[in-house]
Amino acid sequence: MARVVIIGGGPGGYEAASAAAQLGAEVTVVDSDGIGGSAVLTDCVPSKTLIATAEVMTEVEEAGRLGVRLEDGDDDPANAVRVDLSVVNQRVKRLAAAQSDGITRRLDRDKVRIIQARGRLDGPETVIAGDERLDA
Repeated sequence: MARVVIIGGGPGGYEAASAAAQLGAEVTVVDSDGIGGSAVLTDCVPSKTLIATAEVMTEVEEAGRLGVRLEDGDDDPANAVRVDLSVVNQRVKRLAAAQSDGITRRLDRDKVRIIQARGRLDGPETVIAGDERLDA
């Protein structure tokens, strides 16, 4: 059986791991930052969440021209709506964690081993993951 070790659990890493496992390889992913990588945890998912919040704010700001009035005594919705950034940040973290967990569950189903550590090559067929030496 082929042994595959992938350093990095970002989109390239987890997709390669899943494909290799489905083809019958014994697969290990070595990742130190979280499955999904920065795309899921700090870049794409969080930025899309922030963009969605900004789009809603823009729509609300323009609502006055459509006749929408809020009940705070101010006819300008832009003055009545505020963003609670702590709530937005909690939502961003929750969505990113949920996506990372979903990817991890898929890798578990594919019987991919995940080692939370920094990985490095140690020759053409060996990876060092934390204190562990992996042949691949």
